[in-house]
Amino acid sequence: MKKYLSPVIIFLSVFWIYFGISTGWSFKPKWALDYYNPIAKSLMQGRLDIVDPPITYDLVHFGEKWYAPWGVLPALFFVPLQLLKGRFIPPLYITLFFASADVVVFYLILRRVKSEFFPWFTGASLWLVLALFAFGTTHAYVGTLGSVWHVGQMVTNLFGTLGLYFIFKKKRRPKDYLLSALSFGVALLGRATIVVLASIPAFFYIWDYVSPNAVSWQQKQRAILRGIVLFGVPLGIFIFFFLSYNWLRFGSPFEYGYRFIREAPYLAEIRERNGIMSLKNLPTNLWYILLEAPRFRWENGVKFDFDLKGNSIFLLTPPLFAIFLARPWIKKGRKFTIEPHVSALWLGAIITMMPSLVHYGTGWMQFGYRYSLDITAILVLLSVFGMKGKLNWIYVAGIIISIFFYVYGIRALQ
Repeated sequence: MKKYLSPVIIFLSVFWIYFGISTGWSFKPKWALDYYNPIAKSLMQGRLDIVDPPITYDLVHFGEKWYAPWGVLPALFFVPLQLLKGRFIPPLYITLFFASADVVVFYLILRRVKSEFFPWFTGASLWLVLALFAFGTTHAYVGTLGSVWHVGQMVTNLFGTLGLYFIFKKKRRPKDYLLSALSFGVALLGRATIVVLASIPAFFYIWDYVSPNAVSWQQKQRAILRGIVLFGVPLGIFIFFFLSYNWLRFGSPFEYGYRFIREAPYLAEIRERNGIMSLKNLPTNLWYILLEAPRFRWENGVKFDFDLKGNSIFLLTPPLFAIFLARPWIKKGRKFTIEPHVSALWLGAIITMMPSLVHYGTGWMQFGYRYSLDITAILVLLSVFGMKGKLNWIYVAGIIISIFFYVYGIRALQ
């Protein structure tokens, strides 16, 4: 019973703080745009479209019907709630629930990092890093707004963090690979980019079973076949559902709806000029995720200005600079060998962000760079590995600055 006390306290504390940030303790969510309740209602009627939406912004118009371009996963959680309550459920509370659960899972990951990687990683350091993740990164922004764009991201992100939790350990068993792949497969139904995080367990599997020179060719063949089952079955099932969902809506398994979306004119112009996914979009996205700086100005007091198209994750969360100290190799004498855990995190972070970085939209409107939520847990972990589990005063000061920025920025958006 004692081992559940900390997770329960963390969940309730984060839920309560996020609730206060998002509503001002008013029980009145600041953001009202909601498509997931209508989708859930349609699902209960055997439909995939949204019937007579009062607002059509960011919806897809195809075949005289309206659809959401996002995955169906979040709507599935609204179905039992609607059946239970007999009405629509404010989506903010779903966001708060999944955001709080996500922080709990990340706490469990940090506890494992302490026990398996850095025994000297103090309890105080663990709580400080957890506070950074919960209140000083884009997790705080996405987890507290509760509008349609944020609900889908946060619900899906929990499964991404779960997939990382199941596999990020020193001794991995076949069950760990299966559960990790299953988690990332579920995420595919919510936000397709997160499924790319399956590259992390794939890297570990190759490292553990296929690459060792001591393993015979026959053993490697058996490992490859087992890997096909461990990864192919769970991912294959959810890929089938994902493609079927697209086919049932748009007549093609590879059509996601963005060609028919009704959006802001400036976004439509970029999409038509550059394409939905194009390297032409890369410089803009790199600018906003890496370099765009918020500004302070004096106007009857200090004012905080930031670009709603995005802001540098490093300038808003300075401790993330420590990721560049996390080297994916180890030097032994004159030789360099791969450090598998850091390498896997770097690999997963880079290739998971690529689809978002070549997408025509940056995620407006936002504080921070909300698409980076896909890899926020990985980046915070890399910062801990960069510090080798020993936080200095600069890192701690950075945590305080990060929390100040995000609380101030979220309040400014409201």
